Amino acid sequence: MDFKRIEWIFFLAFLGLNVFLFNVYSEARSEHQMVSQSNQTIPIEQRLDSEDIRYSGELSDEVLSGYYLSGEQTDFDVELRDPQLNTQFKRGSTVKGQQLIHVSTNGFYISDDSQTEETVNGFLQRKDQVLFGDEYDYLENLSVLNANHPTVVAVQSYEGIPFNDSSSRIDITLEQTDDLLQIARYTQTHISNITPLREKMTVYSEKEAVNTLYLNNKLPSHSKILWTELAYTMILKVREKNVYIPAWFIAFQLDGDDTIQIETVNAFSNRIITNNAVQKVENP
Repeated sequence: MDFKRIEWIFFLAFLGLNVFLFNVYSEARSEHQMVSQSNQTIPIEQRLDSEDIRYSGELSDEVLSGYYLSGEQTDFDVELRDPQLNTQFKRGSTVKGQQLIHVSTNGFYISDDSQTEETVNGFLQRKDQVLFGDEYDYLENLSVLNANHPTVVAVQSYEGIPFNDSSSRIDITLEQTDDLLQIARYTQTHISNITPLREKMTVYSEKEAVNTLYLNNKLPSHSKILWTELAYTMILKVREKNVYIPAWFIAFQLDGDDTIQIETVNAFSNRIITNNAVQKVENP
């Protein structure tokens, strides 16, 4: 057997394989660079359409603005000790941590989905039913009526931008009574002393936030963007104060899947918020 010849055959085969892999690697890098460059020139609408990612209306490039905000978590134990507070309200209320839990007994009903916002906002205005109720508004995007356990969500807002954060919301549980939905109970959190920490700043647009999700492969093909909303979310807790920033919340649903997924984009930096844990700074 000619071992010398066999060695040459293996050497040439190995060399050819390396040349092939190098060419594949070079082509892949070149293709990646071309895609990166094309991503900067091809409109986001065209790219979404090419991957069957659908949405209603148009993606807005309107220039909006928001603040870094601070706020303090309301102590409901203190609020319930107010001697002027309705006695029946106190009896139906309990406090668990920073959350107020109240059972409603006054029979508020939703008879038609089209009346949900009006009914809920009317309920919130009842001082004998809700503390600080006039600071909250019905939030349709987070409310679910056509489910086994229908829930309505109301949130605080600042200069027209709502809060989408567990520290500032009312979750109202509805119960089916014949053909009506009755407000049965709710859980509430509340922020007091909401204050801007800096001057108002420009935020990235809805279109730019969607583009960021697309470029980071967060929007799957064959899906639909259900809604987008600019809202405040907590990013930091400094001693007794919460710090909030505006963020884009973008909800989407994969075709054939009932699960609704929500991605969050920092509206100041246009970066995806991936860590839900709030950083805390305590006293030294």
